[in-house]
Amino acid sequence: MIRLLAAVAMVLAAGAARAEPVRLTLDELLQRVEETSPVMEIARAKLADYQAQFDRAYYAWTPSLRVDSILAPLPERKALRTCIVGIYTDPSTGGALDEVGACPGQDVEADERITADTEIGILTRTTARLTFPIYTFGRVEHGLEAARAGLEVGQGGLDVARGMLHYRVKQAWYGAQLAASALDILQDGRKRFREAKAGIEKELDRESGRFTSNDLRKLIVEEADLESSLLETEALEAVAWSGLRIAAGLPPGAAIQLDSLDLEPVHVEARAAEAYVEMAIDARPELRMARAGIEARAALVDLAEAEFLPNIALVGAFGYAKGTPAYDPPDPFANDNYNYLSWGVVIGLDWRIDFATLTSSLGRARAALSKQRAEHDALMQEVRLKVLEQVGTMQRRARELDVRELAMKAAKGWLVSNTLNFGLGLVSTDELLKSLVAYSKARLTYYRTIYEYNLAVARLSQSVGTELAVPAPEDE
Repeated sequence: MIRLLAAVAMVLAAGAARAEPVRLTLDELLQRVEETSPVMEIARAKLADYQAQFDRAYYAWTPSLRVDSILAPLPERKALRTCIVGIYTDPSTGGALDEVGACPGQDVEADERITADTEIGILTRTTARLTFPIYTFGRVEHGLEAARAGLEVGQGGLDVARGMLHYRVKQAWYGAQLAASALDILQDGRKRFREAKAGIEKELDRESGRFTSNDLRKLIVEEADLESSLLETEALEAVAWSGLRIAAGLPPGAAIQLDSLDLEPVHVEARAAEAYVEMAIDARPELRMARAGIEARAALVDLAEAEFLPNIALVGAFGYAKGTPAYDPPDPFANDNYNYLSWGVVIGLDWRIDFATLTSSLGRARAALSKQRAEHDALMQEVRLKVLEQVGTMQRRARELDVRELAMKAAKGWLVSNTLNFGLGLVSTDELLKSLVAYSKARLTYYRTIYEYNLAVARLSQSVGTELAVPAPEDE
């Protein structure tokens, strides 16, 4: 059984290895993560909830219908026969009137008693009430305004989730490119170390006197540090690729390729710092949500004020009852709860006069509006400071790129010169090692600075709510 499972695992592994790798651009990866991320699903669900609330407010003007219907057993109800049982004299006028009562010989209580001979029938009763709002003193309009602002809040939440995911994906993307660049640099350094090591060992074997055993030992010590950095970088690269697979919605171990592993600085159009602040004020999702929150709270204040006024509506009523064992009197004015048909249309007024509750609700709505405005102002200050700080970081990284590029070129020239002179015996091992380490560090620092610069642009893009990285002009 174990051998069978091992064979199946080997076949699956071989199939995965032969599978065509998924090749993605950054834009394609961002699109995939928007479609598959649970974070986006949560934001879409919240937006759908706001949409449902908006639909409810939008159709608040439509008539409401309430229908109540029952079906129950009903014992027979007999008609009470009436007769003239005497003469009634009005003491104020002296006039005589016939006095009506139960005819002689009837048992008045027999109708209320159920015996073995009592007939059991069915009672069905249905009432319907159709209410059509005519004038609500702005309740419908204010509720619709609040619901529309809620939609804006939901859309802002979706944009917040999208911006957060975009930043994380870019972080993994640039991290994978940085790891690939670092591996190339470290592997190049390993190659140069091995070449220098082989040259020293060859001279030692020849006993030329150019090098000593200490020269070889120094090289071995420095090489160990390089190998350690190489192992650490490989581990970081594996983590970065795992993050990319998760972002792309691919299973663990799935083959994936980036359209380019070259880590290059993104292009950003030159703007003043205040221009970025203005962009954030216009497009940052959190600020749009805060402004929509103010609109919603203001509408709720108006709604709370409208609650002091009545609702005017057109009301249509319908009633029907039928009791099969109940006597249906022919008198249209008789009060019969078992057999009737009624309907009518009226204009009604619904006014709840509870000033304590209404005043409290209005006060709370106004307090919530004041709080929302204060939170918006505080967020504005926070965004301004944060954007200015991030703009400074991005600009500093951009200037640092020029410095690091110049240092990398100088270190390369130093290494090339020392390598040639080392072969001629004009440079010591220490000098060669210094230039080799300096060049490797300069290259690593340069690419690390590109990574930090690209992340600074991505972070600023998230803060202003607009993608700042654009294709560079063709003449650049």
